[in-house]
Amino acid sequence: MKGTRGFTLIELLVVVAIIGLITATAMPTITSYFKLSLNSTAREMAETIKEAYNSAVITGNVHRVVYDLKEHQYWVEAGPPTAVLETQESRERDSRRTKTSKEEGPPPSPFKMQKSVTRKKQNLPRGVEFEDIVTQRFKEPISEGLAYSHFFPHGISERTLVHLKDDSEHHLSLVISPVLGRTDVYERQIPREEAFNEK
Repeated sequence: MKGTRGFTLIELLVVVAIIGLITATAMPTITSYFKLSLNSTAREMAETIKEAYNSAVITGNVHRVVYDLKEHQYWVEAGPPTAVLETQESRERDSRRTKTSKEEGPPPSPFKMQKSVTRKKQNLPRGVEFEDIVTQRFKEPISEGLAYSHFFPHGISERTLVHLKDDSEHHLSLVISPVLGRTDVYERQIPREEAFNEK
């Protein structure tokens, strides 16, 4: 009867070394994939923001980019030529009113999806998410629920700071300028003071 031959310790070490070498070369590629995905997301969002700005000026209606921080989605909505913007105080007042009233939920929004800019809700790629949204209307960053960037028919935008991150802890910041709807992208998380030139 012939005995079965097993692997020697040297053969096992060679196999483990090869697997380690393959893993070491693949890890930077995986990390680069997430960073590439984050950068392409920022580019696509900047294009959508510019289209929302242009559409507001052309149509004469207020537009807004909606950021859904829970579902990791964004889209553009259009409203009437004049719209009252929500502030932290009005949000708190509406929340108290909803709790004490018998009505179900808030009143319907005058804003509807602007299908000429975003045909449907845009999903962030897997592994990319909104960290928070900062606007001048709110003292604190918005890190849950819905947040908005508004664009007005006369060419003014709501200054907004969008923080994105990925699973590899890469951070990107999009800063929407109040003039011309311009969006600057930074490959780091920048603070509100720097983005809004606050001293």
